[in-house]
Amino acid sequence: MNITYITYQGIPSYNTFAFGICTFSTIKQFVKNNFKVNLIFPLREKNATTSISELQDFYEMHLDFDINPTKHYLPFGRVKIFEKYMYIISHILWAYYVTRKIKKNETSIIFTLSDWVFYFLSRKNIRVIYECHDLTNIRKKLVSKSMTSNNSKIICINKYIKEDLDLKESSNVIVLQNGYDEDIFYHNPEKNEKMKIIYSGNLQRFGKNRGVYEIIEYFLESRFSDIFELHIFGGPDEIANNLKKQFKEDSVYIHGHTKRSELSKILSVSHIGILTNVDSIHAQRHTSPVKYYEYLGSGMKVIATNSLAHKELPFQNEINYFDLKDKQSFLEALEAASKAYDNTEKIDISVLTLEYRMSRVIDFIEARPEGLEPSTP
Repeated sequence: MNITYITYQGIPSYNTFAFGICTFSTIKQFVKNNFKVNLIFPLREKNATTSISELQDFYEMHLDFDINPTKHYLPFGRVKIFEKYMYIISHILWAYYVTRKIKKNETSIIFTLSDWVFYFLSRKNIRVIYECHDLTNIRKKLVSKSMTSNNSKIICINKYIKEDLDLKESSNVIVLQNGYDEDIFYHNPEKNEKMKIIYSGNLQRFGKNRGVYEIIEYFLESRFSDIFELHIFGGPDEIANNLKKQFKEDSVYIHGHTKRSELSKILSVSHIGILTNVDSIHAQRHTSPVKYYEYLGSGMKVIATNSLAHKELPFQNEINYFDLKDKQSFLEALEAASKAYDNTEKIDISVLTLEYRMSRVIDFIEARPEGLEPSTP
């Protein structure tokens, strides 16, 4: 079967790096399962490229697939006022443009991260799967209209997205949380003697600080700074450079953006990973952080901010929670995680891999759409 993967995200880009990783990891798994994949995306980044090798190097995914980049003469990225509305208008126009020539094909299926692509293809009753990572009021309406088509399916990355869309699991609706790439992340039993604590991810979201400053300060004000190391990975580079200037203590290391292959080496010999987020509906309800799976895949314990979405993650006994506004709760979570590191049973991380996740995606693709009965011989 052929997969046409359609996304409006900026490629390649550090601003949308998490979604880029999602896209290229999914494509990788499709290719590994003998699907022929064609990626359609807009050339809307300043460093946009039509070179597949450059994309493969940027996202460290070197399996073969096709790309079909489209020109982007739309206002988003070019007009610097009313950017939110410019994005919506540009997204609608682009989605309409790329879907207008797509026709029904029994040997092909569309996979998309774009709600507007999902909507336009659903109106044509074309087989399409939408992977939903977040919700807006517009998106809720688009999904509601799209799901009236028997050929439309949706993957929700946690149960709260499904609930907030007022959907029930069926052959057209599934909840599938994220996973980690076992080809990149691994557990090294020879951990360093000195405990390493890791924060990995964007240092801000929607322009808001994700609590990294507070975490560094809590750490430095505690006894842990004498016996542990704290490593911070991620960007934007401007914020990472400011952190380097502000915190010069020997036990704090600010790395900025790091290739995943290099990051995995450090995670494999580290002990505790940190999950935090901004105070928003998305952070509370609509997230399934890839970093959590990468931490567990690297044999680490996790400390995380309290949120409904975090408390729906698998293997809750691997997590100690804290309140970002409460220094003492952070230190207690860190203490508990450090003590628990050698004292808990091993978990079956095979169910957290992207390979396992893709096996469920393929089953979902092959499931007969709701409302369609098998033909009578």
